[in-house]
Amino acid sequence: MADDAEKMLFRMQHIIPQQLSSVLNVHDKETVSSNVNPMEIEFQMTWGKVAAKVWGPPDGRPVFALHGWLDNAATFDALIPLLPQNLRIVAVDTAGHGLSDHYPPDIAYNFFDCLVAIERLAGLLKWKKFSFIGHSMGAAMGMLYAGVFPEKVDTLVCLDLARAEVTRPKMVGYRLRKTTEKLLKYEAAIVAGPEKPFSYDAAIERSITGSFGSLDTNACHLLFKRGLKKVDGGHVFRRDRRLMAAPLTLTPKEDQLEMAKEVTANVLVIKFAQGPDFESPENFMEHVKTLKTKAKNVRYVEVEGAHHVHLTHPDRIATIISEFFNAPSSGGIP
Repeated sequence: MADDAEKMLFRMQHIIPQQLSSVLNVHDKETVSSNVNPMEIEFQMTWGKVAAKVWGPPDGRPVFALHGWLDNAATFDALIPLLPQNLRIVAVDTAGHGLSDHYPPDIAYNFFDCLVAIERLAGLLKWKKFSFIGHSMGAAMGMLYAGVFPEKVDTLVCLDLARAEVTRPKMVGYRLRKTTEKLLKYEAAIVAGPEKPFSYDAAIERSITGSFGSLDTNACHLLFKRGLKKVDGGHVFRRDRRLMAAPLTLTPKEDQLEMAKEVTANVLVIKFAQGPDFESPENFMEHVKTLKTKAKNVRYVEVEGAHHVHLTHPDRIATIISEFFNAPSSGGIP
C-alpha cells in the first residue's frame, strides 16, 4: 500500500498536469484577439507550459502556426496580419523555444514529440479538425501529423520544407554518435551555469550569421521579443541550449512517403528559391507528387527569397496563402 501511495503522489506531482484547463493565463486585457491585436496565452502540458499567440476571432477557422528550428511564434508576426480575418490562428512556441518551458533535465527533444503536443493542444482547444501553417521544422511537423491523423487536418501550408530531413542510411551511426556527444556537451554547459551574456547587437549579428543571411535586423527585433532575455550584463537567448544538437530521430524517406500517401488535407507547398536544400530537388518533388495519392488539392509554388521570406517579405506569399485558404476546395468562401 505504501508503494501505491508513493506512485500516486509521483503521478500527481509529475504526470497529471497541475491546474489543468484549456488556457492557464491570458496576458491581454482584451478577451477577443484579432489579426492586429493578438492575445498571449499559455497551455499547461504534463511537463510544463507552452506559450502561444492567438490571432483572429474565437469562432474563426482553426489554424495552428508552427515555427522553424530555433525560432519562435513571432516568426509569423509579419505574415498573419496579411491573411484572411476569419482565421483563428494559434501560433505556438514549441517546447524549449520562445516563452515555452524547457524539457526537464535528461529528457531529450524528439521530433516525434510534436504528435503528442499537437494532440494535447487540440484537445485543450476542443478543436476536432484544423489546419496548419508551418515554416521549416514546423512544416515538417504539420506534414507528419497530417499523415498520421489525416481525418483531423483540413489544410496544410508548408513554407520552404515539405517533410523532415531524410535520414541517410550510411550516415545514421555517425549522426547518432555526434548528436549524443553534443547533447552531453550542452547538458554539461547548462549544469555548469548560465550562458555568458552578450549585447543586443551581438545577438543580432549571431542570428543573421547563423541564418546565413536569411534574417535581417527587423526580423531579429520581432523574434527577440520572445526569444531573447535581458539579464545582468546583457542578454541571453531563451531557447534551450540542448536544441543545438540534432534530435535523436530517424526519418527515412520511405517511411515519410508512406505517410504522405495518407494525407487527405489540401496542401500548399511554397519553396523559397534561395532557401536551403535539405535534399535533392528530385526527392523533394517526389514527396510533393506522392501527396496527390489521396489529397485532392496539392499546389507547389516557388517564390524568390531566402529561408525567412515569410518574416522578411511576407507580401510575397500572403496572397498565395490567402487564396488557397479561401478556395472552395480548401473549405473557403465560394
